Amino acid sequence: MFHKALLSLLALCSLRASASVTVRKTDKGPTGYEVDFKYVNTTASRVLIGGGLQAFTDQYHTTLESRAWYDPHDYQPGDFYVSYGSPEDGYEWPYEMMKSEGGGDDNEGVWTYTTPLPSGIYSYAYLVDCDSAPACGIETGQLVIDPDVPPFLNVQGDQVASSFQVPYDARFQGTDDISANFDYALPAPEKYRGTVKSVNYTSPGSIHPAPDVHHFALYLPAEYGTVEGKTYPLLYLSHGAWGNGNDWENLGRMSHIMDNLVAGGHIAPTVVVMPSFYNLDSSLPRFIYGNNSNSVPLPTSDHIRENYQRYLFPWVEANVENVCAEPACRAFAGLSWGGRLTYEMYVNATDYFDYYGMFSPATDRPTLDNETLAANPALADKGLFVAYGLYDSVFENGRELQAALSAVDIPFVSRVTPFGGHYWNTWQDELWWFGVKALWKPKPFTAQTGR
Repeated sequence: MFHKALLSLLALCSLRASASVTVRKTDKGPTGYEVDFKYVNTTASRVLIGGGLQAFTDQYHTTLESRAWYDPHDYQPGDFYVSYGSPEDGYEWPYEMMKSEGGGDDNEGVWTYTTPLPSGIYSYAYLVDCDSAPACGIETGQLVIDPDVPPFLNVQGDQVASSFQVPYDARFQGTDDISANFDYALPAPEKYRGTVKSVNYTSPGSIHPAPDVHHFALYLPAEYGTVEGKTYPLLYLSHGAWGNGNDWENLGRMSHIMDNLVAGGHIAPTVVVMPSFYNLDSSLPRFIYGNNSNSVPLPTSDHIRENYQRYLFPWVEANVENVCAEPACRAFAGLSWGGRLTYEMYVNATDYFDYYGMFSPATDRPTLDNETLAANPALADKGLFVAYGLYDSVFENGRELQAALSAVDIPFVSRVTPFGGHYWNTWQDELWWFGVKALWKPKPFTAQTGR
């Protein structure tokens, strides 16, 4: 299955195809912006757009189990998207492309779709000859990555969707109920724009991308390397289940968020390492986005921590120049299973980091108690940030973690994303507010932290 699926992926990515995505400011409703998709495929009989695009809902018709299914053409201020739920029978997927008819060779096989969209990041791929978006993917041979907007990745197959960002227009998207302005993920002024690159490092036992070689994505702030002798604080930023180290840049635009945090004076220029916690060794089957391996078991958080302590952290210390080597300027943060990993680092690598960001943490009981704190009193002297979405599948996990911290009088900064499910719009929001309210702020945290 792995070889068949990966061959399908390589074939799809090598097709002689062209495509484009254009975000246009319209100065009219419903959102003030429209997005034009164009894809050329002369043999397709039907093309849907999937790979991350979602239907919309609102706060009045959304619970942890259910949601509305609004077409983006019917957008109203305060609408947002979540990634769960099942539509009613007869529901028609709104993102269906139309084939141009006539007009000569220039229009042959040209598929187009235009839709309004509100502020946010959107991942997408083209689903060829597909009748149901959830049923089509790389493993079925029907998913095509946009050849003209390739994803950020390390090796082929590490990502299966491209992405784009839509700006905010308060005239059409503004509401007194919910602020869903994601302009902090748009490009910062040029002088603040850092760089992101892929790095392969020595990690004995790793099975991907090569034997004994593992991968992380590396963000360097714009100032990096321009001031002789200056060292920079270091943030480790983890992906979640069924992801990899490319996710934060490809699906979350973390480089833009970090650039804007620096530009706004919220944080000092910071180096960010985004590692991959799958495929660290052969104890579990190989996980690759570009095949049907989402059933691969998750590595345990203690297993990941021990591997990072043995190989990743020492390699970064020895090979990434000009980064701070003290706990006071090192942080660990992550989403979902990466949030669980962050908690693992907090409890069992306490002295290595001073700041921890737990975004939608998939933590389990038992958590902290007085006995744990007595054995490790340094836990009370860390900068903690715990965040989750109002409609997050780990909502209860987040509340239980906060309750455990409060029960032993450990201070923390919190955030409940008002439009948040367990998805990238939530994690963008949480990374932004982690930077604004908690990262590198003076300790101990108090009720005045971040104000």
